[in-house]
Amino acid sequence: MAMSLQQTKTRIKSVASTKKITKAMELVATSKLRKAKDLNLQITPYKNEVFEIISYCANNVDDKDYKYFNEKDSEKTLYIVVTSTLGLCGGYNIAVEKYASSLLNKNDDLIVIGSKGINYFKDKVNIIQRYNELPGMDLKENISSRIAYKILKEFDASAYKCVKMVYTKFINSLTFEPMCVQLLPISELVEVPKISKELLLEPSAEEVLDNLIPFYLTTSIKTLIFESMLSEQASRRTAMENATDNASELEEKLLLEFNKSRQASITQEITEISGAANAIK
Repeated sequence: MAMSLQQTKTRIKSVASTKKITKAMELVATSKLRKAKDLNLQITPYKNEVFEIISYCANNVDDKDYKYFNEKDSEKTLYIVVTSTLGLCGGYNIAVEKYASSLLNKNDDLIVIGSKGINYFKDKVNIIQRYNELPGMDLKENISSRIAYKILKEFDASAYKCVKMVYTKFINSLTFEPMCVQLLPISELVEVPKISKELLLEPSAEEVLDNLIPFYLTTSIKTLIFESMLSEQASRRTAMENATDNASELEEKLLLEFNKSRQASITQEITEISGAANAIK
């Protein structure tokens, strides 16, 4: 059933209003996307430098059974999952939630960042720590250090075989995909270091590692959270851009329909007036 002229006019106003909102959200997401990229550029070199020193220490450690280089005697795995707090970001949350679910076993536990993930997993798996809000885009945020302290404590107590983190890897502004990286033990991450100079490790490589690994974990978690936030903003910008384009198309369609209906109404009125004038004659 065709809409009346007034209904079409009201719909046009509604679509135009929605388009303004989605355009504004697209601009905000673009701004946050730029800031998230800058944060990743700032923190990545620091993380890489710490990794190189850990690699060097690992190749000079006397104890090959060093506590953070081997899995613990446990059947459980601890996963850290990063989702978003806000919606309207396309399939970002669905993708990471489905990917994390495919990795989980019934005995595994979670640390969840983002209210969307908390709501999804709360009745499915044991959540030992939850953060409803993502950290702000600030290198001084302390969520990462609190998580690092928690996983080190649990790993030292042999509560988990290993600790892994599920995040969304940013590939480009249109492409991002869920990934899983192992945080503990870090034996798989230790490779031949790039450091060319000989380093003096005092009092020992083991003690240097004991003090360095918390910094490394904090920085790694922070980097992956920021990369997930980068992917979230890219996904939101794309979703809002598509919504704006769809609203523009619908607005044009409704305007065309409105003009056609108005023209038909005017033509009908003229026909009726002409008919009435001819009848009087």
